[in-house]
Amino acid sequence: MIKKIILIIIIPAAAIFLGLKFIKISTVDPPIINHLKTKFSGNIEDSPFQKEYLNKDGIIVINVWATWCKPCLQEIPTFKKIMEENPNIKFVFLSIDEDPEKLKTFLTKNTINDITLQNIEYIDAIKTFLGGNGLLGYSAIPLTFIIKDGKVIDKNVGSIDYNEFTTRLKTLQ
Repeated sequence: MIKKIILIIIIPAAAIFLGLKFIKISTVDPPIINHLKTKFSGNIEDSPFQKEYLNKDGIIVINVWATWCKPCLQEIPTFKKIMEENPNIKFVFLSIDEDPEKLKTFLTKNTINDITLQNIEYIDAIKTFLGGNGLLGYSAIPLTFIIKDGKVIDKNVGSIDYNEFTTRLKTLQ
């Protein structure tokens, strides 16, 4: 009887263990960070992001995106419309693209205020400021943060809805 119980436990456990040995588990790290990992030692206080945006009063919207993310690309026109309607709010984009050259190529063809490359040394600090680890603290993109007077006050995981987002911005002004 004990042999049967042992076999019932050991055989499935061994099968699971062996199965896991052959499964490649990948974690989601910001790919651009992986590409240039050795360069991330800067403090956010020294970053262009801090100097150009966080040291100023008012509202800043940060959209975390990637060139390979269809929902990210689909919401760029929505952000452009919201930017035109809200000239007093600063909008910036932060890419998690793996290939800096692909990002540069995209940015030459598409005009958005992407701050990734000029803040490359400070990505870890920006990630910490935005609240975490993993994919800048979260597991999905697009990801949009609203910062007011230097503090994160709101985040939206997934694509934004034009009406909801503009209403939210109006309540914060």
